[in-house]
Amino acid sequence: MQLSSYYQRMIYHIKRGYHLIGALKTNRIIYPKGCGIQIKQFTQYIEKNDVCLVTVNDSKYWVYHYECALKGINNAVVLLCWQKNSFKKEGALRVFLCTDMELSNQTILEYYIKRWPVEIFFRQTKNNIGIDKYQVRSSKDIDRILLLACLTYIYCSIDKDSNDFFGKGLILRRNKVKKDNIQWIYESSQNGISLDVILKTMKVA
Repeated sequence: MQLSSYYQRMIYHIKRGYHLIGALKTNRIIYPKGCGIQIKQFTQYIEKNDVCLVTVNDSKYWVYHYECALKGINNAVVLLCWQKNSFKKEGALRVFLCTDMELSNQTILEYYIKRWPVEIFFRQTKNNIGIDKYQVRSSKDIDRILLLACLTYIYCSIDKDSNDFFGKGLILRRNKVKKDNIQWIYESSQNGISLDVILKTMKVA
């Protein structure tokens, strides 16, 4: 089976002695009693008396605790979770992996919640700032790219009208740039600047 790049990175860090808490897709294969089955299919064998109620940040979740070996991982905890009012409902299942066998269910979920904003940051910077498309190789240049990405993220998130939300703040910033460009074009035409000069300045000639 071809492992995803996410799963490959996970195994890479585990082999170097780091513990990891992360999400798993519900189609991941597990092997209860040696038989391979997708996690989402495995849930048909889980009953209410097999799960426990865990409270995290004032929210309650039904949690099924499963210890197993996964491809490339000798031993791990897999938590199958549903919100309190969504037990075994279609699309409600969330699955989490932890390689530290000593942590409680509650601690694993609390740690993952703290990690989630980091996941959002990487997704947003990849999709909108191009943090995964840089073409430099030296550590100094990479540090500069990461610094610029972080500053851009902060700049888009601190506007008082964006409610500290990057996506909304990014739209506000992009709209401001468009308005500034339109205003400059208008003022240039009013001042008698030729269309050729405007196009060349805008780099669309």
